[in-house]
Amino acid sequence: MQAGTIRGIGGLLSIPIQAIGIYMAMQNTKKLTGVLSYGQALKTGLLVAVTVAIVVAAFSIVYCTLINPGYAEFMVKHAQKAMIAKGESQQQINQDSAMVAQQFTTGMQLMMALVGQFFTGLIISLIIGMVIKTKTAK
Repeated sequence: MQAGTIRGIGGLLSIPIQAIGIYMAMQNTKKLTGVLSYGQALKTGLLVAVTVAIVVAAFSIVYCTLINPGYAEFMVKHAQKAMIAKGESQQQINQDSAMVAQQFTTGMQLMMALVGQFFTGLIISLIIGMVIKTKTAK
């Protein structure tokens, strides 16, 4: 299986896991307080999203520096093989390799984890919050 495919599957699997966590946190807040406004739901969801983002970012740092310090180099070589297979020129491969190397630095992995998990959690919170909030009587 290609490295990009594995990363994609891992990323997709994180969405329902995060959604379940946000849903459970909102349900728990609703159970504890008796009501859950849309604002409370968003606050709860974002708290979970920030927590997940920090945990994923911390894991990214540990993974890229301690568990697999050759990760960035591996991803660059993998990308180069794909570029060669597509018939790209050596100049284009060199240019693209520099961008790939920058994308897989520990700092960029940290930033992508923080931003990606936060925004995914925000969107999930907006959707689930609309459904789970306490309905008001008309």
